[in-house]
Amino acid sequence: MGQPQSTSYNYPLTPPSSSSNSPSHSPRSSSPIQKYSQADSSRISGSVSPLFRSIDSKTYDDILKKSKYQLPSENEHIDRIQLRHLMFRYVWQGNFSSPIEETLKNGAKVLDVGCGSGSFVLDVASQFPNSKFYGIDMAQMFPTPDDPQIPPNAFFSQVDIVKGLPFDDNTFDFVHLRFLVQYLTEEQWSENVIKELLRVTKVGGWIEIMELDLIFYNEGPNTAKLQGSTISYFNARNINSIISPRLSRFLSSTNSFSIIQHEKRCTPLGQWGGRLGEFALIYFSMAFKNMKKVLPTFMGINENDYDEIVERFNEECEEFGTYMKTFKYWGQKC
Repeated sequence: MGQPQSTSYNYPLTPPSSSSNSPSHSPRSSSPIQKYSQADSSRISGSVSPLFRSIDSKTYDDILKKSKYQLPSENEHIDRIQLRHLMFRYVWQGNFSSPIEETLKNGAKVLDVGCGSGSFVLDVASQFPNSKFYGIDMAQMFPTPDDPQIPPNAFFSQVDIVKGLPFDDNTFDFVHLRFLVQYLTEEQWSENVIKELLRVTKVGGWIEIMELDLIFYNEGPNTAKLQGSTISYFNARNINSIISPRLSRFLSSTNSFSIIQHEKRCTPLGQWGGRLGEFALIYFSMAFKNMKKVLPTFMGINENDYDEIVERFNEECEEFGTYMKTFKYWGQKC
């Protein structure tokens, strides 16, 4: 049966040299990301740094210039979940990595698990009108059936995957899941979720999972404090928020895939990483502000102190060249 084939593509990031003299919080020398001087920063405007790592004789600069996937305009109003969709579509240069484009053009059935506000479903349903797309989520954040923005080939329903999917075996050509790391325990991943994804996927169909870990690299002291407290908060609820690297083992242990592929990419946080970095920092700052209801009490501090830590997080991402990673796994059911 298929074993994961790992490909590590680091996004072309070049963090700034830290102004801090503290060795414990200086940018890590083992980072896959190269340093650049302050003079280099003036060349960064609409994209990432011009100092790139090459992939198959092409740089990400070549890829991004030719890409139809762009970041939001500066004056475009979007919410946090929509920003996340657009941001990671840009990082991965597409909505999916599985080799299914021709299948979708011809007509297929697709399931998006944990669809949230429906960003992925609405995007791909408009792109592939011959296919049908079903989005499910335990929270009803997605559009209602009478919403004019819903394409005729997009459908949404409120479903908790942990309790089982309301679909027959071998229903879907493609099953997509992402951003559930903060909601599922390890047992639910291995004993419920992956088994259900496999059950409803056709033989020869593809399953794709993308998750991000709550780990920041080249982090400053306040960033490390937020990171550690967030991880501990979820651990107290039996949720492993850095589970992404283990998903490979969960998938391969099923012996149900003919092939499993794995890739990870890095995303900058802050203006040092161009407009992508700016949007990424906005997203994570919004995420931490959204946790203001629970984290200050868990950390034993008041809300004003928490606000100050989040503000320092924003500053430290620029100072230390902070970045994070997303992991993606896609496999074909045998």
